[in-house]
Amino acid sequence: MTGTDESDRDVDRFESARNTVLQHRNGGTCFHCQGGGCGQDAWAIEELGRHPGGRKLLRQLGFPIDDSTEEGQPR
Repeated sequence: MTGTDESDRDVDRFESARNTVLQHRNGGTCFHCQGGGCGQDAWAIEELGRHPGGRKLLRQLGFPIDDSTEEGQPR
């Protein structure tokens, strides 16, 4: 189950993604985590990368963000 299974509203997906990424910072885990990683965390990082505020948060947390893929920007 991913965050998108619970709600299809943009604001709900963003909040779920934000909470998931914050929960995983500094090596934290969630109930979705398994030995090989966490699909929920991967989804959350991808989801946040789709939003300007999400990219800002990811940068603040130390994720390498390529802003050239933003909408309207040359690739």
